[in-house]
Amino acid sequence: MVIHMVKKGRSEVGLFGTVTHYDERGKKIGRSEPGLFGGYTNYDAKGHKVGRSDPGFFGGYTHYDNKGHKTGRSAPGFFNGYTHYDENGKKIGSSDPGFFRSYSNNMSENGPVSSGNTGSSSSSGSQGCYVATCVYGSYDCPQVWTLRRFRDGVLSKSKPGRAFIKTYYAISPTIVKYFGNTKLFKKMWRSVLDKAVKSLNEKGMEDTPYNDR
Repeated sequence: MVIHMVKKGRSEVGLFGTVTHYDERGKKIGRSEPGLFGGYTNYDAKGHKVGRSDPGFFGGYTHYDNKGHKTGRSAPGFFNGYTHYDENGKKIGSSDPGFFRSYSNNMSENGPVSSGNTGSSSSSGSQGCYVATCVYGSYDCPQVWTLRRFRDGVLSKSKPGRAFIKTYYAISPTIVKYFGNTKLFKKMWRSVLDKAVKSLNEKGMEDTPYNDR
């Protein structure tokens, strides 16, 4: 299983093993096709080959670009997840398993992206705010900036908060995929999120532009 292609978002495994990669807004940005000997060939959104991922002896994958240069590796982690490293062996993030054969990707902004390296804006939990982004139509708007600040500045500071974040990112991509385009979903969550954002703003949480930690 390879999830070394998305800068931020999720990866979903298809019926025949193809892994399709999406960004935090649900836009398809590439795919990984299984090979005959257990590896994957990686393609961008336009179908251009960008590299390959070869299986390792002890599980996981080593990633290469089109010229055969090593760009990193993904080692198997707990609960069928993966820990990602760059070509120098530096940890750049992880991918956590979700429901229905999907993975949410939590990567460092410094991780290489070419030929299938995943990255996101933080290795500590900065993934896309899937439900909020779906409801408000943008990852960069005052409401989502507020919620992202609350996630990084409050929730991530405690064990219960981190557990909530992990659970949220395991579940929300699938929820948004199947229900995000319905009016009922957006109306229901808009009401909930509006109240939450208003309360946070009243308590001093800013709604100005924000970069994930």
